[in-house]
Amino acid sequence: MENYFEPAAECKTEQIGCPVMGYQDVNVCVPVTIKAFGEVGNAITKCLGKAVIISGCDPCMNGSGDVCKFAVSQKLRIEVPIIFGARAEADEAVVDCDCDFDCEDSL
Repeated sequence: MENYFEPAAECKTEQIGCPVMGYQDVNVCVPVTIKAFGEVGNAITKCLGKAVIISGCDPCMNGSGDVCKFAVSQKLRIEVPIIFGARAEADEAVVDCDCDFDCEDSL
């Protein structure tokens, strides 16, 4: 075997060891769960028309008695904002190193 040395043009610091880049091909699996949601916001109420007051007095009573009753009704339109969607949640990742040997044989 022939050794070849290149003459150094400048002083270089001596390096200990050899730099090497290692690679490992892996399969990474991340379980993902999709959870649907529906969120309701604050309702907004709008009055439609005027309120209607209905007397509860019995015309036959001629004002006798100790109470007066009445009812009030109002037509309303209720706006309810709703947001539908989904969120993705990931569990911990799992790695498969694609080893070709049985792990128990290496112990």
